[in-house]
Amino acid sequence: MALLFDEGYWLVKLLRKQQLTLYRPYGFDAGAVIELGATSGWEAPADPQGRFYLEPQEEEVIYQYFIGISPSMAKMYLQYTQREDRMNLITPRPVPGNIGFWEGEYTRYLDPSPATELWGVHDLYPYFNVELPNFGGSAYASDRQEIFASFYITPFTYQVVKDKTKILKLLRPDEKGRCNVKTMGDGHRPIKAPSWLNEDYGKFMVQPEEV
Repeated sequence: MALLFDEGYWLVKLLRKQQLTLYRPYGFDAGAVIELGATSGWEAPADPQGRFYLEPQEEEVIYQYFIGISPSMAKMYLQYTQREDRMNLITPRPVPGNIGFWEGEYTRYLDPSPATELWGVHDLYPYFNVELPNFGGSAYASDRQEIFASFYITPFTYQVVKDKTKILKLLRPDEKGRCNVKTMGDGHRPIKAPSWLNEDYGKFMVQPEEV
């Protein structure tokens, strides 16, 4: 698998898939979204010890995760600590609006959509901002809804691919056995890799123009 950062492609071989971990419910700031049309403000979900749910605690582990949202009319926006936006199909906006969001109707709380697939490494975690849209006086206007998220996290151990010839072969689309590429950020603006990753493995990363 290849993770594309701003610095280039980082290739790893996934070695062991660990037990699926479920975090739910995570309730966003209810007071901030009690008035429909308001947003919670940017939050990075964490446990009482301050450990971020979506950040591997060790450098030797990579997370794959999917996100479910409740209620169905809730919207979720996404960005990383580097203030870069990220999503697989469309780029979420740093300011909530009519485009660039996930919606509870399409990524259900107990059955997250594959479209929400994200990958995480140590020292990298996303921030979320949620919203209950104002439907212009609909029945929802009298509800005191809280927005919840569920996180389906699978940790993997991995081995870094360090052979440049093999890396280029795995990245080229005309080669058999081409690896699966995941952009860490928007397709036109990948986010920066954590400092530890650059320091330890930067010399093994490949720029897109080299492929």
